[in-house]
Amino acid sequence: MPLPYAQVGETRRIVSLHADEELKRHLMDLGFVTGQSVHIMGNTREGLILSIKGVRLALNRGLAHRIDVA
Repeated sequence: MPLPYAQVGETRRIVSLHADEELKRHLMDLGFVTGQSVHIMGNTREGLILSIKGVRLALNRGLAHRIDVA
């Protein structure tokens, strides 16, 4: 399931990234690696507020749709 479909308050595990190699590297540098847990703290029209590896960050919906979680 794409990350934006997760509900606020849930913690999900990253399953895969769907992007070209440059974008995958960027997402991985931010901490989005397969097997990593991500906590959804907020969900707005513009994007998501997430906590990953103890760091809070905002991610726009376009990028968030490239991340599959379970």
